[in-house]
Amino acid sequence: MEKKELRDALMQQLWRMNKMDLMVSLREFLEGESAALHYLHTCREERVSPSQLSENIGVSRARTANILRSLRTKGYIAMEISESDRRRMEVRITPAGEAFCREKYEFLVRYFDLYVDVLGEEDIAELTRLIKKTADNEVLLKK
Repeated sequence: MEKKELRDALMQQLWRMNKMDLMVSLREFLEGESAALHYLHTCREERVSPSQLSENIGVSRARTANILRSLRTKGYIAMEISESDRRRMEVRITPAGEAFCREKYEFLVRYFDLYVDVLGEEDIAELTRLIKKTADNEVLLKK
């Protein structure tokens, strides 16, 4: 197969995969509000500044402000002025946010378990190896 055919076939299959419920659910968990909640969940009791959150989820500070506003309205986070520096805000996840985050993660785990069942152990191991190889060589793809 020629390089053009290989490239086009890969692009077509990645496009199809991008539209799968599996990828939509994963993207939702890795971006926006769910990503912010997941990061805050991993920080546990530690309070996080909005700028730390912005850096860790890879979105602009303006987008982070919108995410935080929405999460606070839903009762998933609490924001307080820092006791050590009254100019800074600190963010923490609430019990309601923990529960929501846990539900999202458990749904994703069930979905990926089905994916493993459908493809089988051998194919999942090979797919994982190829994805790892891609991620490990990302710097070579930035030309």
